[in-house]
Amino acid sequence: MELTQAFGKMLLSSVFVLSATSKLRDFNGFRTHLASIIPVTSAITYTLTGGAISAEFLITLTLWVDRTVHLAFLLALLLLTAFSVFIAYLLVSNKRVSCACFGASTRPVSVVHLGRNIALLLIAGICMVASRGSASPAMFDYLLVLAPALVSAAIVARLDDISTFFSSPSSESFKP
Repeated sequence: MELTQAFGKMLLSSVFVLSATSKLRDFNGFRTHLASIIPVTSAITYTLTGGAISAEFLITLTLWVDRTVHLAFLLALLLLTAFSVFIAYLLVSNKRVSCACFGASTRPVSVVHLGRNIALLLIAGICMVASRGSASPAMFDYLLVLAPALVSAAIVARLDDISTFFSSPSSESFKP
């Protein structure tokens, strides 16, 4: 159970830090993107933008405090559920907008984004169960899962590029 918890803490905190940092680097671009999708006032869009970034950083911090790790996995579940519901809404409404999950992007939302979030939801859920009543991971546990967790986080962050690599090219993008 400690290895599962260590992997989940490292993966989720890496993903949330990458996501929040890329959004923070282009705060106005992310805010403008949200404003183009969600028809609310500028003040609400600003609050949503800051709230998403703050939540990702807050979850990352609480994942590393032993007394709050169970709560952190629960918060990760809630945030990932909200993100997943929003992505599902965009897919169902056929809006051709980018996810902006990791900041500005030109790729439209797809089932790949939803699948990625569902996978992260499963990991957060498994880790929440694993963290309940179990001992905190030892340093050796973190060392064992360090490479797999960081590689997994990189895959999650670059999944758009990876999925594009494996998709068939459209006839519009190919010009002899």
